[in-house]
Amino acid sequence: MPAKTLPVVHDGFMKPGEAARELGCGERWLRDGANHRGFPHHRLGKFLQFSRQDRDEIRGLCRIPAHGARTAPRRRPNGAGRPARPGA
Repeated sequence: MPAKTLPVVHDGFMKPGEAARELGCGERWLRDGANHRGFPHHRLGKFLQFSRQDRDEIRGLCRIPAHGARTAPRRRPNGAGRPARPGA
């Protein structure tokens, strides 16, 4: 009787290089984030893997919010940045 082979279930897991390309970052930065900064990840044996949910959480952790348009330009306080007047 031949042995049954189980189907390979990928389920969105990626190696660090693949995940880095998808996230638009460097592989070293992603590995360091998983090893030292607490980025979500999975360890399958000795291999580091990132699920779809892990990658979405990393995007959220590293998100920099956009600044809205200001209504009025910033003004310097009086006297700021002016050269000193001689004899004053």
